[in-house]
Amino acid sequence: MSDGNFNRSLLPKGELSAGIKVGKAQMRTKAEQAFNAILASEELTNLSEEQKQTLLERFRQYLH
Repeated sequence: MSDGNFNRSLLPKGELSAGIKVGKAQMRTKAEQAFNAILASEELTNLSEEQKQTLLERFRQYLH
């Protein structure tokens, strides 16, 4: 009978951490898609492709 303490060794190995990694990757992808949509908006059409790539790289660094 359990004494109320949670025993982490009873959890399956890897499933939880794998799910968390997949979720983070999906959110990172959605964030990059949203950022690309913002860069493509009418207000930012005056930026060069090089400037857009620089901004995207900086944004990726903030995500990690």
